[in-house]
Amino acid sequence: MEMVPAKTTIREVARAAGVGIGTISRVLNSSSQVSRKTRAHVLDAIRRLGFRPNAQARRILKRRSEMVCFLLSNRDFLHPFHARILQGVESHASGLKQHVLFAALHYSPRTPPHKIDLPPVLQEHGLIDGVILAGTVYPNLLQRIESMQMPSVAFSNNVVGMDDGQQFDQVGFDDFKGMLHATRHLIGKGHRQIVFAGDISYPWLHRRFEGYRQGMRENKLKPVLIKGRSHLSFGDFGQGSVGRILSRRPRPTAVVAGNDEIAYGLWRSLCRQGVKVPDEISLVGFDDREEAVLMDPPLSTVRVHKEEIGETCMKMLLERLHHPQMAFSQRVLPTEFLIRGTVRQLD
Repeated sequence: MEMVPAKTTIREVARAAGVGIGTISRVLNSSSQVSRKTRAHVLDAIRRLGFRPNAQARRILKRRSEMVCFLLSNRDFLHPFHARILQGVESHASGLKQHVLFAALHYSPRTPPHKIDLPPVLQEHGLIDGVILAGTVYPNLLQRIESMQMPSVAFSNNVVGMDDGQQFDQVGFDDFKGMLHATRHLIGKGHRQIVFAGDISYPWLHRRFEGYRQGMRENKLKPVLIKGRSHLSFGDFGQGSVGRILSRRPRPTAVVAGNDEIAYGLWRSLCRQGVKVPDEISLVGFDDREEAVLMDPPLSTVRVHKEEIGETCMKMLLERLHHPQMAFSQRVLPTEFLIRGTVRQLD
């Protein structure tokens, strides 16, 4: 029976080169702390012995697993918005030969931090290097992750109930300015009777309402909030809001929806009642979900660059891993207003 030759170990390379294992590690990781002469000597020993470090050995040498966790909290598997963020994380990670593990978590904001039942991938020490927090994130989860000394980056738009004293790395987008630009666009098209439809108990919808309100007030127009019933899906919220919108006097000429799901619900209900968009009422949304271009006409909306959010989260997490002592960072990415077919120019 043919014998399989034993693989050369890092210790054998170190003996052949007359250096320590740490020096071999630094050469393999292209560290600047090794002299040119020593580096050449080590590389010669590696070539002579045919040493090929496997992936696990490289991870041990680097003291990192080269794996991160994308943790989706309090959301369905897999929410379309957060799926695009995950896509951005994975895209950037794969180019750097990092691996991304997905995990889901449902917990209450009232659960004590130490009692949050984290997925096993986070409880196993050394299995992952850090975590990206998406979905709805409450302070108790951030406290739990911090107590584990686990490097983390949070998608900040959906962090709820945070006080100013809790510091953490975060990436988000500008809800306020995005909706401000959308409102200004409607006003620029001659609209004056503009209402906002959304449940502002959600912090991200509240920020969008504030952007709408700023746009109205700077033009000396009265902001109007259509609240609807809470605890509905966003699509149902939109459909249930149409009656209150159409019954207002004077009748609104435009509706700013808190997100595209609400806009879609509004559009469906308006169509059923024979109210034409945009001939009789204009409509804008927020997020630029896939459904926006499937509407007839396609929805004018605020685009959130979701993949870029994911890429930036991954970049920030790697920065934290390389520089553990750096100050906490907050990055706010811009949005983009897309003009499609649901807004008309008033005479």
